[in-house]
Amino acid sequence: MTTTIEIEPLSLTLRTPFTLSYGTTTVRENLLICLRTGDDVALGEAAIVPYYGITAESVRAHLNSHAALDAVNRDPLHLDDALDALSSIPSSFARAALDIALHDRWASRLGQPLFRLWGLNPARCPATSFTIAMDDDEAAYRERVRAAGQRFRLLKIKLGGPAGWESDWRRVQMAREVTPAALCVDANSAWDVPSAQQIIPRLGELGVVFVEQPLPRADLEGWRALRRSLPPDHPPLFADESVQGTDSIAPLAGLADGINIKLAKCGGLRAARQMITLARAYGMQVMLGCMVESSVAVTAAAHLAPAVDYADLDANLLIANDPFEGVLLDGDRLILPDRPGLGVIRHAAA
Repeated sequence: MTTTIEIEPLSLTLRTPFTLSYGTTTVRENLLICLRTGDDVALGEAAIVPYYGITAESVRAHLNSHAALDAVNRDPLHLDDALDALSSIPSSFARAALDIALHDRWASRLGQPLFRLWGLNPARCPATSFTIAMDDDEAAYRERVRAAGQRFRLLKIKLGGPAGWESDWRRVQMAREVTPAALCVDANSAWDVPSAQQIIPRLGELGVVFVEQPLPRADLEGWRALRRSLPPDHPPLFADESVQGTDSIAPLAGLADGINIKLAKCGGLRAARQMITLARAYGMQVMLGCMVESSVAVTAAAHLAPAVDYADLDANLLIANDPFEGVLLDGDRLILPDRPGLGVIRHAAA
């Protein structure tokens, strides 16, 4: 029976404007894909991330390509063959959407949730962090941090504002003043080496758990200079934008203490599993992150959560109109759905 690829626009409205070093977002226009084989439907999601320079039109073209149709019409139980057929698709965002849907179909046909087929124990899921975007309204910022800290044990503070590292430092100080929750920070590539040298030791004094992507994506020499100059007790450094797939891990060995894996960056669940294995071989810690995505993509990533150290899977919590239900939270602890496949269901009104 032939499988068709149905593509729907997925307009996601954020509960509050989301500001980081790349700009401010209020709506993201993602793409939902449905692999339809008779009455069976498997789901995937393509994040459309403006600061990566992609468009919905370009991703849609890749989703409609011959390679995509070839992959989805392979035997559903021969998962690796189908995923191999995606390798010629240049867009990791399109590959990720198809990879997620193929995994959903595979596990659904086998009648098991993904995590169980991988032999993972859902009780080992870490708590998720919660992201605090930048805000020039100090009172509003303090209140958001205070409220989030009542539920989440780890808050991720977005930094990298245009006013420089001193402003970032003040932002972390404000967060520390209003919550006892643990803090980590994410500069989203915004600092240069001198700025990072100034702020990172200070962040360590505040007990910051780790510092994510302090330098521009391709600045490996900057990473080397930064590592040489930091005191031994500095907070661990995690790479995010500098890690796009398996090939980008080895150059960061000895420079980054950990990596942030996002399905949209690496091309899906199979690549993410390979990255976890490789990072462990280099002695790195692993965090699972997400773009602004619905519960489809967030739940797909969450099935890997028992295999990692940190989870930053809060995007569905930031969205006001998520059409789906998948991974849930008990406080801040991830609860994986026990339904077959991804275990994602569409809300009746969606």
